[in-house]
Amino acid sequence: MSDKDRAWATWASVPWTPVTDSDPTTSGGNIIGWKKQRVPYVPGDHCLSLQTLDVWIPASGSESGSRTPPQASNLPKLPGHWLIFIHGGAWRDPKVDSSSYSATAWNILRKIAWGSGGNVLIAGLASLNYRLSPYPDHSTDPSPPRDPEATPNPARQAKHPDHIQDVLTGIAFLQRLGGANGSYVLAGHSCGATLAFQAVMNPTRWGLENPPVISMPEVVLGANGLYDLAGFIARPPRKYEHLRVAYEEFTRAAFGDDPSVWKAACPATAESWPKDWVEGKAVYLVDSSEDTLVPYDQLDALRRYLRANSSLSIKLREADGEHDEIWVKGDRLAEVCLEAVLRLDSPQIIRVELLPPDHWLYMSGLDPA
Repeated sequence: MSDKDRAWATWASVPWTPVTDSDPTTSGGNIIGWKKQRVPYVPGDHCLSLQTLDVWIPASGSESGSRTPPQASNLPKLPGHWLIFIHGGAWRDPKVDSSSYSATAWNILRKIAWGSGGNVLIAGLASLNYRLSPYPDHSTDPSPPRDPEATPNPARQAKHPDHIQDVLTGIAFLQRLGGANGSYVLAGHSCGATLAFQAVMNPTRWGLENPPVISMPEVVLGANGLYDLAGFIARPPRKYEHLRVAYEEFTRAAFGDDPSVWKAACPATAESWPKDWVEGKAVYLVDSSEDTLVPYDQLDALRRYLRANSSLSIKLREADGEHDEIWVKGDRLAEVCLEAVLRLDSPQIIRVELLPPDHWLYMSGLDPA
């Protein structure tokens, strides 16, 4: 069986389930999309529990119609672009996974169904899981387990470059099925933003043997991202000094003890990486001034690096609330994601703004940023 045949067999093993326009935590409502959850992207017996992805497609454009799910073996070819998301969690938190994109996906699907998403066409949305690094001090689910007789989860013993290898493998799997083969947006939150930028760097940087080959995105979006770990650990901003030990702990767990590896893995310090990303058009950097876990200095370090080392268009966008609120609520992340998708078709971008609930989106004119 070929790699493509194995991919389709794995894809067909997970059914489509409906997404409705009611609150995503309740049942009922009109169907606005279809979802596959926890699809293995490593076919066969070698797939670990975190080597999976979630996929959403709009119901309004489905080949099967809005009330009947597509065949489990099918990935409908819809007009528009794909948007792929990578979750955060400091490379180790088992409570943050691919489901963290659910609220954002729901907001996007509802805007499309209600015709309030402007001229944006979405062919599909995906959210990736990946292997995690050890987290021995986690309060409820430590890895390795505190019980010495318990078997450690092999999906939670990762070290760089395992995380980025999984991200590339997941994207390659989706593209093998025909998803995200054209221009698309790659987005990530926190360490997921780090991984999104790593994904557009030449994979030979990571020393991978036979790295997965992917079609590159044209736009990368980072929300409350980690872009300079070595810089934070060496010189944390005053209001964040109390987090230095935690940063160093998860950085060593994910990347080892060599600060030169930390620098080579982060987009604000990796050497000359923009030349690897010849397809790149734009970068969206989203930050919340109320974030008490990741300082604005991280965004500013990447902004200054990109201005000095690339001709990429850099878009700075604001969000509200604490570190995770942007994906917990999903409305603001949905707005910026839709704006980033517009970038794929428009040389001049129309900014997407939030209005009261019955209006959702409007186009406010050309974006000067």
